[in-house]
Formats: sequence, structure tokens, C-alpha cells
Amino acid sequence: MQLTDAQRVDWLRLIRTEGVGPRTFRGLINRFGGAAAALAALPNLTARRGRRIEPPTRDAAEAEIAAAARSV
Repeated sequence: MQLTDAQRVDWLRLIRTEGVGPRTFRGLINRFGGAAAALAALPNLTARRGRRIEPPTRDAAEAEIAAAARSV
């Protein structure tokens, strides 16, 4: 699967979200059709559990990707 830059950032934000591991990540992708939609749904999903979980910011994910690219 080839990801666009925006999709790559969304995937990283989702997998770096507290409480989202590989199985939850895959389940969210399958349920919502993509990381952007899963990220948009997170506030409602986490509110049901009584706590709000915020994914990392887009800027933080972009910085992580840039740092990884520089270290290669």
C-alpha cells in the first residue's frame, strides 16, 4: 500500500496515540476506512470510556517523520 504524505502523518498520529497498539490501530483503520477518519472519531470513542485521549499533533508527527528522514 502506497501512502500519501498526509496519510503517513495520520497513520503516525494514530499509532502514537495513547492506548492505540497494533491491534487497535488495525481495527480502527478497518472500521473507519482510514487513519484520518479514525482520528476524527477518537473524541467520541474515548468519551464513552470516560476519558478524553488526544492524538499527537500534526506538527509533532511531521517533526518525527522529518527527524527519521534526516537520520537515514
